[in-house]
Amino acid sequence: MLAAPLVGIVLRYGRFYGPGTGFDKPAPGGAVHIEAAADAARLAVTHGTRGIYNIAEPGETLSSAKANAELGWNAGFRFKG
Repeated sequence: MLAAPLVGIVLRYGRFYGPGTGFDKPAPGGAVHIEAAADAARLAVTHGTRGIYNIAEPGETLSSAKANAELGWNAGFRFKG
């Protein structure tokens, strides 16, 4: 993907939780709220550059620092409404 002649963006999501997922609370080891996950997709389409991004809440198992720095993604994002 990184060597392909196109702009490939891969979002590696953690375990979804939140409305419509069947899980109200985050699971240990890389969870992501469904609204924060949707915002990551929006940011990737509008601001992303070629690469692989981990999309999950901060934890010991993985780092979302690249998504935070390059996409401006925030795991605490929730839709206001």
